[in-house]
Amino acid sequence: MKKIVLSTFAALGIATAPMNADDVGLYLGVGYAYSTAEFGISNDYLDFLNFDVATDSLLLLAGVDFNEYIGVEGRYYWNVTEYVAEDYNSFGLLDGYEAQSFALYAKPQYNFGLVSLYGLIGVAMNEYTALLQSGEDTLFSWGGGAKFHITESFSAFIDYTDLGETDTFLTTGLSSWNFGIAFKF
Repeated sequence: MKKIVLSTFAALGIATAPMNADDVGLYLGVGYAYSTAEFGISNDYLDFLNFDVATDSLLLLAGVDFNEYIGVEGRYYWNVTEYVAEDYNSFGLLDGYEAQSFALYAKPQYNFGLVSLYGLIGVAMNEYTALLQSGEDTLFSWGGGAKFHITESFSAFIDYTDLGETDTFLTTGLSSWNFGIAFKF
């Protein structure tokens, strides 16, 4: 799966030749992510132990704009606070929720002058410890947002990302609201 995703992003980079030197470039960013996770145990006969978890996460990102319409972006999410849980069956099983995610996206975008709107389409590799077990999943991920151009090189962004949902015995749904800044080289 990882080889297919990387090959797709490489092909996108080759197929989209730069149009304007100002639209091309490497950028780095940092931000705050309000991350939420929905955990539950479910199968054909049972549907119980549902928990909502919310954490504060550090977001690091790096990307390349190939031209004004397409780029690729990598993101790393790392939860830095203890969880806040709403459990529906009060079993107290969320002792020490920990999570981190790495996501790789194709980033279609359109610039309206001071504001750019963009989408994020790719995969997220999520690693978490919750409900007395650990899990690792590679899932389809998507998102979208807006970037506000403060200067030619400096911008602020706000976006939403859905980091995937599993449909196994332990169901998970991970998502995040993100706020941050980026610097384009």
